[in-house]
Amino acid sequence: MPLSASSMAAAVGAAARNVKFTSGAQNVPRKIVVIGTYDPAKTEVDPEVLALSGGPGWAGATYGFGFMLHRLISALDVGAQGIEIQVVPQEETGEATQAAGELEFVGSDVTAAGTLHLYVAGIYCPVSLVVGDDDTTIPTKVETAINAIADLPITAADSTTAVVTTAKSAGPWGNDISLTFNQGFQQALPAGVVCTVTAMTGGTGIPDVADALAVLGTGDDANEKQFTDGLCGYGYDTDTLDAISTWNGVGNDPIGLYLPTVARPIRFLVGDVCGAFEGDQGAAALEDLITIGDARASDRTNGLVAAPGSPNHPMEIAAIALGTMARLNDNRAAESYVGKVLPGVFPGALTDRWTSEYDNRDAAVKAGISPTVVEGGAVLLQNVLTFYHPESVTPDSNGYRSMRNISIVQNLLENIRANFRTEKWQGISIVADVAKVTNVIDRQKARDLDAVMDDLVALATAFESKAWIFSAAFTIGRLQAGGCLAVRSGGLGFDIILPVLLSGEGSIYNIEVQFDTNLSVIL
Repeated sequence: MPLSASSMAAAVGAAARNVKFTSGAQNVPRKIVVIGTYDPAKTEVDPEVLALSGGPGWAGATYGFGFMLHRLISALDVGAQGIEIQVVPQEETGEATQAAGELEFVGSDVTAAGTLHLYVAGIYCPVSLVVGDDDTTIPTKVETAINAIADLPITAADSTTAVVTTAKSAGPWGNDISLTFNQGFQQALPAGVVCTVTAMTGGTGIPDVADALAVLGTGDDANEKQFTDGLCGYGYDTDTLDAISTWNGVGNDPIGLYLPTVARPIRFLVGDVCGAFEGDQGAAALEDLITIGDARASDRTNGLVAAPGSPNHPMEIAAIALGTMARLNDNRAAESYVGKVLPGVFPGALTDRWTSEYDNRDAAVKAGISPTVVEGGAVLLQNVLTFYHPESVTPDSNGYRSMRNISIVQNLLENIRANFRTEKWQGISIVADVAKVTNVIDRQKARDLDAVMDDLVALATAFESKAWIFSAAFTIGRLQAGGCLAVRSGGLGFDIILPVLLSGEGSIYNIEVQFDTNLSVIL
């Protein structure tokens, strides 16, 4: 029996109740989901069943070393560094084919011992050669070296004077596996070695990603595990991107994961390395990307990061970038990605880098394409974007354009929901004026519009303290002006509008140095 305000007899009362206190805005823990295929020989894998990643070694043992999921998780781990990763494995389609390429050494005759510096999708595969190795012995050594490195995404077979390379994973994934030499400083072919490279090609067949997305929940249960970031190994396949975009919610409407009853949006990233085109600074590649971006102007979910000419696999570049973004936002939701290094990503040749020109990068950004730059031999992120840029939304009001803004929106939605799910707002009675509820017990659960206003002001202040919004004063002023709060018809709850200005993502510094040589100004 509780001690009421009218109790008079002496007593020492002590009771306990488990409640959740609002102590300021909290960062949403980042969680990454990765979708991809695995080694068909791994019959013990349960396809389209969520699994918690145990890291690159676990992924290799579980899904096959060098296969898509192993490669994606290995790359994610480089950037994420401890962020939770879960996996939705998908079986390769029955009609899928593996990409193949060739390294031909006809006419080779080593005249000085050295190392053949081979790179497969940016992964180093050295081959030791001695004087006398020729076009029949070199392929055998290359075959042995490739097959000895389990992490490589290919297998090799000696074919007299050539090495035939075959992608481990079937599908277009294999077409993006590069075969290159001498990516390291001052590396060169050993004297007497000649090699003609036939690029990987012929990989076809992509699973239906909608089946994997269904595993993550549908309806109000969509994304129930609250993944903040996603990676799918199928590249910028139109059907795949469309399915992901639709699941998350296309355009500016509260649909998909943006539904008020869901409020758990996610962001995805794909990669691109196209750059070896005719034209100044790979202009044709840029034009192709702009076409892709403009065709997806209502897609607020997916983005594309470009490192033109890089020998790394484009989806592994996206994985490193996404992992880096998730790690940064786990600590600070408003963190920008400009200037952040993509570790392990090789830059492309100067002739391939359309990103070397500012006007090219600016054109890419305006089309929803995320460029990179190369500084000091490292590949650095710049603007990381979704494709979203409809003509109906001006660039200065386009919040969905920025992946960093999506991170803030994820945090705003979750903190608002968390606030109104606390004990304070459960089982309440809605009244015109709490001050007129004189019974102490009943007053504890009575709420009016002023109580809602108090919490919204506190939320705005907390958001400002985390640099998620530009100014709490703007939000509070709009709330005080009226029209943002109302009791629902029948007294069933509240209709609330919380206007906020997201904090700016500073990335442009327009500086002019003014100088003079006339010393009379100080004499």
